[in-house]
Order: sequence, then C-alpha cells, then structure tokens
Amino acid sequence: MNSVDLDCVGVGPRGPAEDKPLLRAFERFDCVVIEGGEAQEEVREWMEAEHWLKSFRPVGHSLVQVIKEKGQTVAVVQWSACAYHLKDREQWIGWNAMQCAQRRKLVVNNVRFLVRDHSPNLASKALAKAVGALPGQWREKYGYEPLAAETFTDPGTHQGTCYKAAGWTPLGLTKGSRRHRGEFYVPGQSRKQLWVKPLCEDARERLCARDLAPPQVAGEDPGRGCPLGLRVADLQALAEALRLVPDPRRNNRCVYLAPILSCLCIGMLCGATNLNAMVRQAQRLSQAQRREIGLRVGRRGKSRRAQPDAASAKAKRVIPIPSYETFRRVLASIDLEALAAVLSQWLSAHRSALPTHYALDGKVIRKTLGHIVTLCDAENGVPVALAATTQIGGEQEASRRLLRRESTILLNATVTADALYANQENAHLICSEKGGDYLISLKENQPKLAAAAANTLAAAPFLT
Repeated sequence: MNSVDLDCVGVGPRGPAEDKPLLRAFERFDCVVIEGGEAQEEVREWMEAEHWLKSFRPVGHSLVQVIKEKGQTVAVVQWSACAYHLKDREQWIGWNAMQCAQRRKLVVNNVRFLVRDHSPNLASKALAKAVGALPGQWREKYGYEPLAAETFTDPGTHQGTCYKAAGWTPLGLTKGSRRHRGEFYVPGQSRKQLWVKPLCEDARERLCARDLAPPQVAGEDPGRGCPLGLRVADLQALAEALRLVPDPRRNNRCVYLAPILSCLCIGMLCGATNLNAMVRQAQRLSQAQRREIGLRVGRRGKSRRAQPDAASAKAKRVIPIPSYETFRRVLASIDLEALAAVLSQWLSAHRSALPTHYALDGKVIRKTLGHIVTLCDAENGVPVALAATTQIGGEQEASRRLLRRESTILLNATVTADALYANQENAHLICSEKGGDYLISLKENQPKLAAAAANTLAAAPFLT
C-alpha cells in the first residue's frame, strides 16, 4: 500500500473556550465552498501560519470548504484527488485493476483539515458537516458525486480521534512510499494511518457495480486502460502480424487496417462475442496501448491544429478509437480466411502469453500428517504454486494463503476448483485481487447457493 500525502490534521491557535458552548448543535454550522479571490488567499495564509504541513497545492479535482458558525470561520477542509494506488483501499472497496484505473475520481482525499479553535467536539462535528455537504458541492462543481473519502494521519503525532468520532474507518498503515516522476514510487516518508469514509450507505457496492448510477457516470474514465494479460512486445507483434492481411479499402483512408484488426482481435481475446462489445473493449485501451498497436492521430486530429484554444491543443494529442461504422465496414469487406490464418499463426507463436487454465486442489499426506494445496497448469499438470498445512481442516486457509501471495499471478487466467473451495473469499481473491476468472463446482454442502444457481440456469438457453 502506498500513499501520496502526509497527515492532514492541523489545529490553529487556542481560542477562549469559555466563550463557546460546551456542545455545538450540528445544524448551527454552515459549510460553504471557497473558490479563488481574496477568500482563497486568506485560507492559504491560514494554512501557512497554523497548519504544520503548510498549504497544499491542489492535484486534479479539488475543493475547499469553510465551516462557519454565526458567520465566523471555525474550520477549513480541503479535498483533492485520491492516492493513485492503495492496496488496502482497493481491497476494502473490492476493486480490480481496471476498476481502480477507471473509477479513481469517485474517491476524494481529505488533504488538509484545519480547526481554528479548541471548543469541545468541534473537530468531529465540523468534519461531519463537511462530509455531508461534500457530494452535492462536488457535483455542482464537477458534474458527478464521489462515493468515498480517504485521508492519512501520522500515528506518531495524531491518533485520528476526530476521524474515528466522525465515523471514519482505519484500514492500516501505508508503506511509506511517495510518488516520483522517474521511479513512480520511491521510499521517502514515514508510515501513515489510512482512514476511509463511505459517502452513502451502499458506496462500496456502487463503486464495484458493472454500471455506475447516473450521479457517478461523469466521474468514470473509460479510457484509462484495461488489463490485457499481454506484454507490450505481444501487442506490437500482433499489430505487425496483422499487416499481412490484405486491405480491401481504397487509398483515401484515415486509419490503417492493422490497428483496426488489432482492436477487434483484442476484443475477442478478452471475451467479446459481438461487435458492440469489441468496440467497447477497444475504447478502454489506454493511450499507450493504442500507440503500441499502431493507432495515431489521423487527419481529423491534424485539422484541429488550426484551433488555438487550449482544449483543442490537448485534444490533438489524444489517440482516438475508430468509430463503430469503421469497424463494421472493415469486417464486411475483409478476407476473413486471411485474417483467421494470420491470427492462428500469431496465437501459436504467443501461446505462453495468452490466457492460461489452472487447477486448484489439495492432497492429504499420509492421513493426518498434513495437506498440500497445489495450483497447477491444467494442461500439463506442472505445479505453479504450493501451500501446506498440518492442521486438520486447514486446507481452506492454506488455499487462501496461496492465492494471496504476490508471486501467484492469475491475471487473464481461469482457475478451476471443486466444491470445497466454493466460497466468497476465494472468488474475491481470484477475480478482484488477482484479475482472473474461476470455475468452481457447487454441491449440496451449500444448498442455498446451489439452488440459486440451478434456478438461474434453468431459465437460460443451453449455449449461453
């Protein structure tokens, strides 16, 4: 787990506590957003003078809230983009790599929290007021509502009591790394306590849903890439091989044939069964992935160079995906036999880089001496990971230890197992944590789950 920010909590100079009531009613606070001008500069000066971390330079989407009581500022809360990657956060939400890349904007980071006096219960009440107003204020500014918040505290100086009182959940300590342009993550910070707060009752379910609710749709970035299980060299080799397919189109074309066919083949390798799904999969490719298969800014991108505004200057650097009609016209006119021959040859040459099939099973060693759980290649029986236990009935925990290991790589792989391993934790580890798929049998040892699966399959066509 890595963090990109330090402890955000600060306390201003102590004020006359006797002038304040012992308990402040939640409704007596006002939460307003500060944007630019003298008010923004005043907040920056407060941070520089009263917060031990000084002011914070915003990263990505950001928001500054001022909590007031009777017109007087009692606290300042600053929000910014969340940490790029946090293992404990992703595990708490249930995200896989692609969901994290696409939906990272739906989590916001409380980077600064400044309390300007020490009245009783002020910190937790002000923080609760800020969190309650955050989704609506964020939507008004950026067009979507975040679903979760995160922050960090330094265990050596702050215990995070106000966050605990406001309903935040501690998830664990960070690794103490920081973002660096050259090395991405480098050691350089002390370990911090990570806190998270869902902004609605079903926040985690919404963050993991197949389709986001309307208030969150604008916060999703479908162009942030997808885990293909293929190396850069494999993508380049695929595009190079597809250049051998004859192009039936005339010369006045904007996109070369090989990148278009590469998008279609990648969609098929990722399980797409129709053209719509293939195009959607192509739209998830990152800019780097698009570049590796040969996509470039075409004539339309060049025509935008004449427009001087900043938006078009940024847009011309984006590598677009061809339209649905372009894919449809290519498929209608291409020599499918030639495409199949070239793709078959590439599949044979890159068999080791393609989706694999593993089997998870346990064996007893001389009755009560112990168990060995093995993850092996289903085709040749070669073991790829092992875990052992001497405890009676410890096969389940051994299998989880095996699946949790960093050396157990299941990206783009399918794991088969018998009914002993049919439980929610194993399924989560294989899919959400490791990016694989599973095929696990069900028996009468889980009657409710078996009955639900039988009812679902009873109404489905045989070949779905």
